[in-house]
Amino acid sequence: MLRVVVASFVLAVSGCIFFPPAGDTDSDSGTGGQTGADLFIAVGDSGAIVRSTNGADWVISTSGITTALNDVAYGGEMYVAVGQAGKILHSDDGVEWSASSSPSTRDLYAVRWHGTRFIAVGGDYSVGAETLESDDGITWTRPDLPAPKHMLVDLAGDGVTLVAIGNYQADAMNFGAFNWQDGVGWVQRVDGSPTGDRYSALGHGAPNFAMLGPIKSAYSGDGLTWNYTPLFNLAADPRGLTYGPGGWIAVGGGGQILASADAITWLVRASPFMTNLNDVASDGQRHVAVGVGGNIAYSPDGLTWTAVTPPLTSELRGVAHTRQ
Repeated sequence: MLRVVVASFVLAVSGCIFFPPAGDTDSDSGTGGQTGADLFIAVGDSGAIVRSTNGADWVISTSGITTALNDVAYGGEMYVAVGQAGKILHSDDGVEWSASSSPSTRDLYAVRWHGTRFIAVGGDYSVGAETLESDDGITWTRPDLPAPKHMLVDLAGDGVTLVAIGNYQADAMNFGAFNWQDGVGWVQRVDGSPTGDRYSALGHGAPNFAMLGPIKSAYSGDGLTWNYTPLFNLAADPRGLTYGPGGWIAVGGGGQILASADAITWLVRASPFMTNLNDVASDGQRHVAVGVGGNIAYSPDGLTWTAVTPPLTSELRGVAHTRQ
């Protein structure tokens, strides 16, 4: 049985406040039988989709829609992008995209390949969580199971354990942690925030999960039990988190780029941008960050970052790689 945990920022840890993301925040984990060309895929406003084989040279893919796309993932020899109003697209090559059959009209913020299937999450404050699943990325269903009142906004996983973050009001006291159980649905583990801490970026990098917020970071070996540490002398505004060359990389507001070898001590790296970076992904050889105005930057080591000429000016909200 696959184990899924939803860590809605609070845990027996500290609390968090969710601000619906300009982009999603995750590790972009998906590991389903890679075939064909390895690609970075980034998605964003007005149905924007761009692709690159090296992080430096990008071309536009045609989505056929004008709806904002929030996240993208790869698995089972398929790319999947999710967005506003329940929109889901799929592609077997990252170039040509088609509409998937979605049972939802609610906003979807994150999608991941989870061992044998895709899982997408979203929702809103008034109704709560939306959870969809698909074996092939084309036909999607909503599990006929109780849904939490929390809006789920991000996912990170290792193929066995899937962690997500969310809340049910724009308030630090309204975060919780959930565990997915087949045939049961989301089981709440922790509710409420004792300190009002907010975590806004989530990722997975063997063997750990990590979460990052404005004043604290957290790490976990199993996605269930978390350890927390303050961010000393550092004002963070994280929006995306990944693991790759040099360790953890977080990107965020004002073009901020942070790096850490252990998800405990974080250092500021020079950024080529002063506008928001919304997400970051790695292919094991380089990191790629995307953001406002179609901005894209890449780094081979997490230390030095180079801006590239973007193929469009639409805000990019999510990025993932075939191998991640």
